[in-house]
Order: sequence, then C-alpha cells, then structure tokens
Amino acid sequence: MNPRALLRPGARLYHVTDAASLPLIERHGLMSAERLIALFGADPAQLGDNRDAYVTLEHPLHGTATLRRQWLREASLAPRLAPGITTGEYRRYINSQVYFWPHQARAAALERFEASRRQVVLSLPVETVLALGVTLLASPINAGGVFDRQPPATARRRHPGLYRPLVGMAEPVAELAVSAGLPPGLPWSIGDG
Repeated sequence: MNPRALLRPGARLYHVTDAASLPLIERHGLMSAERLIALFGADPAQLGDNRDAYVTLEHPLHGTATLRRQWLREASLAPRLAPGITTGEYRRYINSQVYFWPHQARAAALERFEASRRQVVLSLPVETVLALGVTLLASPINAGGVFDRQPPATARRRHPGLYRPLVGMAEPVAELAVSAGLPPGLPWSIGDG
C-alpha cells in the first residue's frame, strides 16, 4: 500500500487476535509478546525461540492471553537474515512489536487461514495511533513471516532496519508495527471498521 494513503483521514490499521484475548486488551491495551510474557511472569527465554504452535498464557489475575504461532523456523530464517544478526536476536525483535496489516483483506485472510481458531479482526484509525505520539513503523515486506517461496539468494534480507517510521516512508507498505503495544481505551472496531 502507498504510505501516503495510510496517512489520509479515515485510513485504518488491522490486527488479528484470539477472541479470548479481548478482555485483556480492554484492560491492558494491545501488547507485544514480550510485554505479555513479562505481565504473565512467563519465561522470557522463549522470546528468542520460534513458536510452531499457539501458546496460551494463563494468570490468576490477568486471565488468558495467546501468543500467535510464528513462521520463523531456523532453516528458513537463518539464510534470509542480514549479516550480523542471529535468529534469536531477530525473533526477540519481532516479539517486541505489535503488528498490523494496512489492508482489511490481508487481516481477513489471516483470520480465515486458521479458521479453526476463534479470532477477530480489530481495526483502528491510523490517526488515533499517531495522535498518541507512538512511532508507527512500516515495512515493505512481511518481515515477521519467513517462507521458503523465494530462494535465500534473492530474498530481501530480514533485519530490524526494515521497519522505518511510516511518516516519510517512500516504499509501498506490506505491514506495520508499534514497539511494545498500545494503551487501553482506544476506539477499536471489531471487523472491517
């Protein structure tokens, strides 16, 4: 998507989450995997590992949160990383962000892809995020998922620098992210907004 289109009034961001996580999002806001693990007192060492399956976190006070499975397997990720970054470092970076799609159709496709899970698409105006003073990061590729569709020699190298501030970005945007998360009380819509 053209980055200028995301800065126009009415533009929205889309995030897919488990429906069971909605009460937690209402109380604490939308949080990265890193912040969820800290809040729930889970082992932070897992932030450097790939999640081949969804992970449910439970806490007597905070309830339930679900960490989405990842497509950052060692054999696929390692040859597609920029020099000087390890797979563990990259996964920790990915787990420190909350991700959004710039198109409702991309979010809906992810929701349908795992139809056996009870998921919802949340949407939020871009201007709401920017008004918080949060840096909205954009990437020209889906850097949070690594698939074997493109040979490593021709694949764009993954590294945290792919994510640059949306304001001023020239390349088309494939996905967006914010560090750590967003606060509670935002005007989320469930569905396409």
